[in-house]
Amino acid sequence: MAEIGVGVIGLGRAGWGMHRPELARTEGLKLVAGADLRPERAARLEAEVPGAKGYTDYHQLLADPAVALVAVATRSDTHAQVVIDALRAGKHVVAEKPFACSVAEADAIIAAAAHAPGRLFVRQNRRWDADWLAIKQLLAAGRLGALQMARLCRHGYQRRDDWQTLKAYKGGLLNNWGPHIIDHALRLLDSPVVDLWSDLRNIAAAGDAEDHLKIVLRGANGVVVDVEISGGFALGGPVWHIVGDQGALICDGNTIQVRWYDRAAMAPAVARHDDPPVEGPFGNPETIVWQEETIAVGPAPTEFYVEVQRALAHDAPFEVTLEQARAVVEVTEWARAGTGF
Repeated sequence: MAEIGVGVIGLGRAGWGMHRPELARTEGLKLVAGADLRPERAARLEAEVPGAKGYTDYHQLLADPAVALVAVATRSDTHAQVVIDALRAGKHVVAEKPFACSVAEADAIIAAAAHAPGRLFVRQNRRWDADWLAIKQLLAAGRLGALQMARLCRHGYQRRDDWQTLKAYKGGLLNNWGPHIIDHALRLLDSPVVDLWSDLRNIAAAGDAEDHLKIVLRGANGVVVDVEISGGFALGGPVWHIVGDQGALICDGNTIQVRWYDRAAMAPAVARHDDPPVEGPFGNPETIVWQEETIAVGPAPTEFYVEVQRALAHDAPFEVTLEQARAVVEVTEWARAGTGF
């Protein structure tokens, strides 16, 4: 099968540093063009990627017949327009996160995709992270019982000073790391959001956008998911902490620790009207036989562009739907509106 020619619009940190190397290791995809407003970046592409054409106007890239798939990796505030232009040019499109900066933008993109000959893929590439895939497998096995709550964190401390710290360009962690972790949260919640609380603030970054966010989601099923992403934590906690009614897990991204018991094998606990003991522990005298396991997270079995190539080559469904991508944008919009930050 012939290789699919790919053009990357935006040759900065995401386009050059993330999309380009991932494309290079994906069989069936070939980077043939790139566009950037800075001529030196377009020139670097031509110098370092054999046969690739560099442009300083992305409309020229969209007119290039060698380009079948366009990856949009421009500044966040420009994503929607560039994605729509690429769809209207008849290309398949990869939309870097944030997929959109508002629900209105998301709806405009989805409407354009519905009338376009090409397919649209939203780069929620953390769906293929090894720790997420391992945790999904554990939850599906039922070890933790019925999910009750989860806490998803990304902590660090950076006095960041680039455009990602400025509101004018739709910078801030809600549009940066937020889409990845909110997407995981919604997959865990697996239920319509009925309540949301949020807090956004600037702790360490130089600009005026948030470098700290906390969002607490409650689903119609009663599950609560707490999302915390911060560039202002000098000491951080576990990346994952997931609690079910018969066990829990924590994960630092590399190792998963699980503790659980077989609740169904035990006699039901019956509440009594007795006073608690004067001394000693609370609770009944039964012995809970806990099982524990430490699991090393292995390498991810696949990654985003491998799945994009598979979907295009075989006209197959894609893991991330446009409705799911829109739901992430909706949560980010609710979170921002709830704080007025």
